[in-house]
Amino acid sequence: MAGMTLEELIGLQTENQLAVQQKQRRQPRKRKQRSRAWLAFVADVAIAGIILCTFALFHHVVPTAFGPSQDVLPPTGDNPTINVGGEEEEEDQIKAPFTKNVVITETSYTSQNIAITIEQRTKGEGDDLITYYVADIYLKSVDCFRTAFAKDKFAQNTLESVVSMANRNNAILATAGDFYGWNPGRTVIRNGTAYRDGTADRDVCVLYRDGSMKIFYKGQPFNAYDEVENGAWQAWSFGPSLFDTQGAPITSYPDYKYIEGKHPRCALGYYEPGHYAFVLVDGRDEGYSAGMTIGEVSALMKELGCTVAYNLDGGRSAQMVFNGEMHNQPYKDGRNISDILYIGEVEEEEEP
Repeated sequence: MAGMTLEELIGLQTENQLAVQQKQRRQPRKRKQRSRAWLAFVADVAIAGIILCTFALFHHVVPTAFGPSQDVLPPTGDNPTINVGGEEEEEDQIKAPFTKNVVITETSYTSQNIAITIEQRTKGEGDDLITYYVADIYLKSVDCFRTAFAKDKFAQNTLESVVSMANRNNAILATAGDFYGWNPGRTVIRNGTAYRDGTADRDVCVLYRDGSMKIFYKGQPFNAYDEVENGAWQAWSFGPSLFDTQGAPITSYPDYKYIEGKHPRCALGYYEPGHYAFVLVDGRDEGYSAGMTIGEVSALMKELGCTVAYNLDGGRSAQMVFNGEMHNQPYKDGRNISDILYIGEVEEEEEP
């Protein structure tokens, strides 16, 4: 800088100072721009996470109802009236087995929509004596064929007595379900709602809104959500089916060796739309009832004339409640379970 005047030196120093100040002012802007970009990236990731979690919650966790109403429990009246006996009824005309007024006895119940008759029967004698109950059921509408969860909760480890569940739901007749809470991989359709689509490792029994019943055998394609759209009203996945694909009783169950002995049993039977049977076999009680093997229950359901028959939860779960009281003699007084099948009147909605 030799040879420069004092004024030139001062001017040069001023220019340098201004350049430094401008550089310092630009650096915070760059830092702010980088901070804003980082915040935008974090916000995008958070929003994407919220969307994915919401999708998983509603698709995999929350029970989903399908069908026109999209209600968790479809309103009564959505299901068609079943024409029992194949004859059209004239207005105000009530045909057997139904009655215009409610008639209740110790072993029967009839009304305009429901007809139930329960018989206690026996087979064998001595130590081989078997005591069982057959509930013959006619329904005008499948709305009367309902199911209930313990404590009204769809949950794995929630249990309640059959009597308590039956009374809380005003059930006329109730029996054990499929103990869905014991195995989280089982299919669950209840009252028209698909709660869970299970694996295909068990026979699945489906009751449809038109009153018909069908078995999806182990290994056959089945999707609970699709089947609800096809009219499924209930579905159980305890099993096994008691008849083969040709409708013949199955006498050997190699996949169910652990339950092949004589035990208390509970089975669901189907004759035709609107006509069903709950069958309850007491057992493990010498001199009263020895119980049945699965093969014996299969043969019994065929003797009764059923066209579809399905095994439900047995053992201490095998319980039948009629008009608010235990009707059979369950082994060791029974046990609390996760769900029931029941028959009940449909409450008519009051007109506004």
